[in-house]
Amino acid sequence: MSVDINANSIMETKKESKNIEDITSIEEIDFDKIDFYKGETPEDINDKCLLLCKDYLSGEWTQQTVDTITVRRITGGLMNQLYYCGINKPNITSKVPQEVAIKLYGEKPIKTTDNKYDRLNDVIIDLMVSINQLGPKLYAQFEHGQIQHYYKHRQFKPVEQSNLKLVDEVFRKFARIHAMDVPIKRTHNMFMIEAEVSYKYLFIDNDINIKERFEKYNCETLLTADLKSEYEWIKQIVSKVNSPLIFTHNDFRSSNLLITESMDKTDGPIVVCDFEFSSYGYRGMDFQSIILEWGRKQFDLTADGLPHDDSVLRPLIEIYVDECQQIHGKEFSANSVNTVDHIIYEIKIFTLIRMFFGTLISLKSELLNKTLMKNTKPMVL
Repeated sequence: MSVDINANSIMETKKESKNIEDITSIEEIDFDKIDFYKGETPEDINDKCLLLCKDYLSGEWTQQTVDTITVRRITGGLMNQLYYCGINKPNITSKVPQEVAIKLYGEKPIKTTDNKYDRLNDVIIDLMVSINQLGPKLYAQFEHGQIQHYYKHRQFKPVEQSNLKLVDEVFRKFARIHAMDVPIKRTHNMFMIEAEVSYKYLFIDNDINIKERFEKYNCETLLTADLKSEYEWIKQIVSKVNSPLIFTHNDFRSSNLLITESMDKTDGPIVVCDFEFSSYGYRGMDFQSIILEWGRKQFDLTADGLPHDDSVLRPLIEIYVDECQQIHGKEFSANSVNTVDHIIYEIKIFTLIRMFFGTLISLKSELLNKTLMKNTKPMVL
């Protein structure tokens, strides 16, 4: 078992006893057996969670002690820490929630705004998605986190893609998220901004021999590419795609779709989570996260490009367009930009753009991590 430390997270792989840097191909990694972990659990977490529940929920919580509640770390979360907190002997007739999820903010690896009040956006967005029943229900917001409804759930995994009822709900909720009018800065999403920052870091602000890096790791495709020219070409084509600027989730994927459990333990409503990267941005850019994993195993990084033809894409986009028409009326369908064909065109273009920008961001991250870790050896457990 090994742990490779970097600036943002610790990745533990249970498949082989080797360091991540020693892995030579993607096939060596079993993504189903990888835990992504961020930060140690505070020793006084029980006291902190209880105090928060007493202060913000009141009711039965004021009568509890650390011995009469259960607190446990919930799996997942690279940026925040999420904890379950429940009363051991709940009052089922009370209007006060007897079990909750407590999110404690961590540091964002990528900022969604250009100022130090980045979490202010999260407060606004999380409150709005809660009110609109698109994201987790909020019971409280405080400076360093929030208290949410606790959902018994499973993730929307590839197997769920054959469930027409769930698929319909996913893309209708996607349309409703895009239709939100959120009072935040209306500029292009953080991914576009981060790509520009990465480009400047790699080619303008620093004396970096990128070709030398490509040769060292035998990056055959990158050695034949002119990244500078491609970046300039992409900047030009983005303006020609005519993809509307809307409120975007920016990480709309299966791992952030929770299929809740209803009272009779059947499938309940889908709750969309993790809006930390949300901002205004291009519609086509937001689609590609969920589309790229359609028909594939989760974390399948070996396949190239879109995993299917238009016959698979079309029914998904038709659901989205139908919901948009119900929200916006005839005005939406009267605009040729909102046709199924145009949205598919946007998805294809922005999938290529996202892949290219992802390459720039990854290169920058790899070089930064090498600098930060220059005098630090990976821990082997």
